[in-house]
Amino acid sequence: MNLVIEMFLVASDYDRTLASEENGFILSKDVAEKVNNFVKKYPFVVVTGREKRFINILAKGLKPTAWILENGSFALMDDKEYYFVENDWFNLRENIIRKLDEMGIKYSVGKVIIYLDNAVHLKNKIFLENASIEWNRSDGMIMPTYINKGFGLKKFLQLINFKGKTIGIGDSENDINLFKNVDYKVAVHNALKEIKDIADLVLDEDNGKGVSKLLDMILTGEIYKVIKI
Repeated sequence: MNLVIEMFLVASDYDRTLASEENGFILSKDVAEKVNNFVKKYPFVVVTGREKRFINILAKGLKPTAWILENGSFALMDDKEYYFVENDWFNLRENIIRKLDEMGIKYSVGKVIIYLDNAVHLKNKIFLENASIEWNRSDGMIMPTYINKGFGLKKFLQLINFKGKTIGIGDSENDINLFKNVDYKVAVHNALKEIKDIADLVLDEDNGKGVSKLLDMILTGEIYKVIKI
């Protein structure tokens, strides 16, 4: 059997993909070590809706090639930030914040997006112009209409001029756009059914154990047995 000859870039979600909800989304040392070793051979980026200030607490020791943060809004690589939003968003964001205040809706603000935590009950009650709300189970993220994980990954790939094959790993609704912008789609075992239904491969392990298994498949060339590449 031929060993891996392609250049792969792996783009992984964080919550319920790399890190387990049962563990408070704190990344295990074993998974961090697995990713850090993988990065010595192939690019690995974390594509997450989270802010970096929370990732700093939850994912200590993890050193991916880059972070694509706030649901695709910007990338962080080598301590440099690369924003993918247009400047007029920030004026629009102020108007949205005023509307949320008037409605009495609780929120928090990242560098780019607005977060609605445990707000799924508001799913059909907030209507915005020139902005969208993307849901990750019970949490909402308000952002420019064109921003999502797939858009952020696409802009990042252009930034680094990547020409190889991309593999996306996810578990939830806001990973659908990520899947639309990768060559191969992988769902962890604990993923929602709608994610498993569109995946090229469904792993037999949850969270980081599943991701670790996928990385081993790539490094050994076993990936060619389970995905038509």
